[in-house]
Amino acid sequence: MKNNDTLPLYDKLMKKIYAYYQTIWRDKWKEGISEEWLMNFEHIDPDTLDKERINMLYLLSKFMYFGNNELRQLLIALYRDLFKYPIIEKIRRNNGDTVDVAFIENGFYNELYKTRFLGVGNPSESGVHMLYYFRQEHNLPKDFFIHSSEIFSTVSVSDQDRDGNIRKYLKSSIANSAINRYIFIDDFCGSGSQASKYLKHIVENIKFENPNIEVHYLMLFATEFGISEIRKLKIFDKVEAVFTIDDTFKAYSDNSRYFSPTLNLDPIIDKDFSRTTANSYGATLFVGAPLGYRDCQLLLGLYHNTPDNSLPIFWSQENSWKPIFKRYQKIY
Repeated sequence: MKNNDTLPLYDKLMKKIYAYYQTIWRDKWKEGISEEWLMNFEHIDPDTLDKERINMLYLLSKFMYFGNNELRQLLIALYRDLFKYPIIEKIRRNNGDTVDVAFIENGFYNELYKTRFLGVGNPSESGVHMLYYFRQEHNLPKDFFIHSSEIFSTVSVSDQDRDGNIRKYLKSSIANSAINRYIFIDDFCGSGSQASKYLKHIVENIKFENPNIEVHYLMLFATEFGISEIRKLKIFDKVEAVFTIDDTFKAYSDNSRYFSPTLNLDPIIDKDFSRTTANSYGATLFVGAPLGYRDCQLLLGLYHNTPDNSLPIFWSQENSWKPIFKRYQKIY
């Protein structure tokens, strides 16, 4: 058997990809799937076909896929690092940096019982789907999880106007006055539009009813841009992600981690050529966003779906394209 260093580049890349399928990509394995996907690339220029496929195969070798086990570990980290530890730190700080474990644990559980966890979007979407795993991993009572419609209660009210006429209307208020913290959990944030679309009016209503209630937006993955856009709304007390995606994760950014000079890439791996190729195919796969929604250019897939912020060449099914990390499109 050839040493990996002496293998042709195509074989090296395929060996790496097969290793991924045996480990972290194992739940996406299908016989011949990589070769089938590569056969999509065939119509730009026959003279550069091999270079085209090598460059796309290189991108695939850099694709970040998070399976079921990995997502569960991230949910553990979200609860521990973004929720539990900050509360414990505050309890200790407010009590002379106490190290009394029983006191700290009791204080934390008091706060936990005054907290409710919610998904982002309607019950069929991925943010809500994550809550099932989240509850399992932390052995939390289902009463700690509510739908956004359960935050408020509505009652019929009648009174008199200045002319003595009886008027009736509906009045809403916080349903459970014992709750002082609502935590919205999402799997992925690319542009921040989800927060504005689904949560802005809900959080504004909460703050109108009681400005002292904390509202957090916690995510497994988020781009720096998305986090910045959500914070600009100035409605959340905390906006954080377990895994923050900076500009180096954009496939073709000026400081892309995938084409860094320090990698000493084979000369056939060409950033400009790769971008032209991905853009050319992507233009017909995701009209208006050939390199992903809002030009995010990500190489990212999750167990339950692939964000449309990733390069469409990986997930699209348009024009009989055979995806390697299929995306399940939302139907509105």
